[in-house]
Amino acid sequence: MNTSARIFAMLVWLGGLAVAGSIVLTITASRVGEHKSSTYGNAYIQFQDSWGGEIGIVPPEFSLQRTYTETQFNSVSEQYEDIVKTEQISLVPKSVKIDSNVNYGEQERDLLVFNAFEAQNTETYVVVNKTNYSGELLVKLTKPENANLMYDYTIVLPSQGNHVIRPEMEKAIILMPKMSEGEDVEIIITYATKGMDVFKYNLSAYQNNVVESLQAQIKLNTNEFEIYRFGLPHDTEATSTGATIQFNVDDFSTTQDLGITFMSKQRYLDQIQSLMNYSPVSLILFLVVIFFFSQIYAIKFNTFHYLFIAMIDVFYYLFVAYLVRYFGIIPTFGVSIVLTTVMFLVYCPNVLGWRFASRVAGIYLFLLTIIFSLIFLMPIFRGLMFVILIFLIFMSIMIFVSRSDISKWPIMNKN
Repeated sequence: MNTSARIFAMLVWLGGLAVAGSIVLTITASRVGEHKSSTYGNAYIQFQDSWGGEIGIVPPEFSLQRTYTETQFNSVSEQYEDIVKTEQISLVPKSVKIDSNVNYGEQERDLLVFNAFEAQNTETYVVVNKTNYSGELLVKLTKPENANLMYDYTIVLPSQGNHVIRPEMEKAIILMPKMSEGEDVEIIITYATKGMDVFKYNLSAYQNNVVESLQAQIKLNTNEFEIYRFGLPHDTEATSTGATIQFNVDDFSTTQDLGITFMSKQRYLDQIQSLMNYSPVSLILFLVVIFFFSQIYAIKFNTFHYLFIAMIDVFYYLFVAYLVRYFGIIPTFGVSIVLTTVMFLVYCPNVLGWRFASRVAGIYLFLLTIIFSLIFLMPIFRGLMFVILIFLIFMSIMIFVSRSDISKWPIMNKN
């Protein structure tokens, strides 16, 4: 076989390995995230359907309903008639006070861990009739977003002798049969619910209004949480059992919601999915590195060995993609590194020799697996670091190729 035929055959073989490996990695990437087709995504949906999802509390809608008589001319009877009409006027709370006790407790299903919690919530509203009319005070309640279960639901009016009103969802109910002009009423709403990952109050519902006062307190039994939107003024106090968060805002209007998020055991899934999407680049570069440096250092081995060399890189990413669903990020990378190292040590030194395996193949495998992975876990500078790594690898290949005699490469000679 002449030189051109050997080079073409090598390109076809390496290209085929790269394409096959990339297909495997791409399919794996599509099953890493939280979508239903993935193992974790399907389990997440099932658990959410049973327990509840990310809880978003929808504020109640208060309104004043007045009934009045209006005189209108009836063209048929050709006389004026009195017509009774009803009007509902929206009332924005003067003040909002929220007291929440959130008890966090991980729930495990089929070795997968989910951030579950139970929340007891007390909301106190002061509503003022700023209209020029008197009428019925109404409230419309909406079930919190993604809540499957609500219990201990009560509505209490302290000014009415702690009168308890039976709540009804998605329906305007009467709180007071008559609310006079300028009168203010305190309404206390309590309930409990269950959810996962996020517990928030949809404060953004008031973005078109100005609320005079907000006081919110969230008590937690854990320190492993983050503020849902840290732009809202708040103070966090550590306690012996967890933490207490205080929010205090006056005369505000906001598009942000108030609440907390728990540090998900699967919070790295998005980063891992991004890593898997780019993992074919690692495979292609690793094959390119082994090919060029084996030619430069005149390392002769059967081209069939490229199959197993490529699989070492592929299996590293498969280990990461599937283990991260069941373990934390550090154990996942630890196990993946150990397994990949074992594969490398039992195969590459026998094929490439200890010198080439340790000084070339091992170093580039480290760069294109471990360092490559760490880049995609960075919250910032991910793109820049990715470009720098690829640039350095190409530069190293260019430098060594420029210093070598291509005519002496094994692929250029029959023997």
